Amino acid sequence: MSMTTPLWNLPTDHAVLAEHVALAGTRAVDVGAGAGGLVRFLREQGADPIGVECGAAMMAQALEADPEHHEAYVVGVGQDLPLDDACADLVVFSYSLHHVPHEDIPVALSEAERVLRTGGTLAVLEPIAEGLGHETLKLINDETDVRAAAQAALDNDLPATMIERDEVRYTTSYSYGDLAELEKDMADIDPERQAAFDAVKDEVDELFHANAVEHGGAYWFCQPVIMRLFTKG
Repeated sequence: MSMTTPLWNLPTDHAVLAEHVALAGTRAVDVGAGAGGLVRFLREQGADPIGVECGAAMMAQALEADPEHHEAYVVGVGQDLPLDDACADLVVFSYSLHHVPHEDIPVALSEAERVLRTGGTLAVLEPIAEGLGHETLKLINDETDVRAAAQAALDNDLPATMIERDEVRYTTSYSYGDLAELEKDMADIDPERQAAFDAVKDEVDELFHANAVEHGGAYWFCQPVIMRLFTKG
């Protein structure tokens, strides 16, 4: 992708996943499903998806956006998946592995291995702690260490049956309509972030407008990402 590509034309995480993983016909699990965007995308690609989410606000958004498929969402966490053994062809952690408590990441990886069938795929998409968006948001919640911990766990703590088959590095983008949307998004993901946001709101406001690229009524940031793909042998 050319460095001159506008942020709003960069590939989405969903598109990169679909480019590298066969989705049609799979039983797919999205761990940390958030508002359900990936679950809906997986269904559109011909998968039979289920989203696992522990946040009440995010789960409410997912159910509201997908009213005909409430059965596709279950409450749970990565380190204790409410799913049967060997029930899935694909398990995805999309920007979610680093949210698992550091000491529980190896357990979450073991849980992913448990629910995968032999030959199944574990896809882990993790944002890299770089870029102007990261510099802006780390005033509220600095994820530098937890993102590094997630990568270290993938290097050192995977079950022996999981074999890495590919690593894809790319740059995507995200946007907010305004600062209030950023604030709501941060609080919906973790209500404890509201106090942190309030404490540095003026600084965030300044960096938000200085670092973003404004286009089409939104404020855009780039995000470098690592996607790592593993096969259960």
